[in-house]
Amino acid sequence: MSDPEITYDLSLLQQSHRKWQASPALRAVYQDIFRAMAAQCTAGPSLELGAGIGVAGEVIPELVTSDLVKTEFVDRAVSAYEIPAEDWANILAMDTLHHLQRPFAFMASAARALRAGGRIVLMEPAGTWGGRQFYRWFHHEPCQPDAVVPPYDFAADAAGEFANMGMGVGLLRIHRKDTEDRLAAMGLRVVRVIYRDLLAYPATGGFSQRALLPAPLLKGLLAVEQRLPQGLLARLALRMIIVLEKSAPLPAERS
Repeated sequence: MSDPEITYDLSLLQQSHRKWQASPALRAVYQDIFRAMAAQCTAGPSLELGAGIGVAGEVIPELVTSDLVKTEFVDRAVSAYEIPAEDWANILAMDTLHHLQRPFAFMASAARALRAGGRIVLMEPAGTWGGRQFYRWFHHEPCQPDAVVPPYDFAADAAGEFANMGMGVGLLRIHRKDTEDRLAAMGLRVVRVIYRDLLAYPATGGFSQRALLPAPLLKGLLAVEQRLPQGLLARLALRMIIVLEKSAPLPAERS
């Protein structure tokens, strides 16, 4: 897909790439996130949507990176609403779902593009109680799970942009039954929702600030966080992994 009206700030991407290369702390936490996504994938070729600077491929095998625009950092230009049906084993996206004005149109597109048994693996901000407090103070995008309501078609702002970091919790907790029904009609099912990340993730400083802790300490902190029970993380975590799977065809009846 190529749209001349869609433009990227390449200087911002280049700045992010330089920060990635220069920050062991940032790489330590984000590579752990990518490994967690890879652990939910099935074997075979994977497509990443909204790949940005395309660094997930350093961790995830057989990954084709894409974004709305073809840049030096990604392999292809792909819209989340027009995913090429190339028998993908997995379709991955990090911090993409909460920017989609039509989340179920994306899921329908992904379902058509996946092979039977293939998976959609999404890493998203978590609009838990803890997540809402954190993002309210430290992030410019809104985190409003209660605003994620049927028919799940959301309007852009005056600048033509949309974001709601509460999308994951809105769909997979508040409206879980409705979401499951809509997904079932597409041949998809929810495999699992995993909550993660408390202190190590913000301590990286992200792509714009200095890290608060060195990489070895962050790795140790990640190890501690990953031992916490999901019941606690479901209240406090800053991020969540959503895993969906396309139904395999029923076996042919014997004559």
